[in-house]
Amino acid sequence: MYQKFGVVEDYWVATGSTNIDKGRFDVTKDPNDLYVFRVPSLRNVAMTAPYFHDGSVPTLPEAVKVMGRVQLGITLSDADTGDIVAFLESLTGALPANFATAPTLPSGSIALKQP
Repeated sequence: MYQKFGVVEDYWVATGSTNIDKGRFDVTKDPNDLYVFRVPSLRNVAMTAPYFHDGSVPTLPEAVKVMGRVQLGITLSDADTGDIVAFLESLTGALPANFATAPTLPSGSIALKQP
């Protein structure tokens, strides 16, 4: 899914980004894609710091506060931020043991030209 980042406020002001990324616009040149980015799953989000497309926010609580501000136009209290972070942390699960292991391909799966 793709969504605009910075619905209420410019994201780079809230995140402190020094390089303003125009999102999908750079690829499509469609004005409707200005500041539109791919939205990843929230599964294991507590394990994926730093946050946002440019890694500009180092912690999950800070990312939650930025999202409240730039997407909803609200300033989240520390208690509300903590509740949201606790929910997001509940989406963390164990990764499969072979998560980062390259698969073993069957022999002959790639035909190479002989000289």
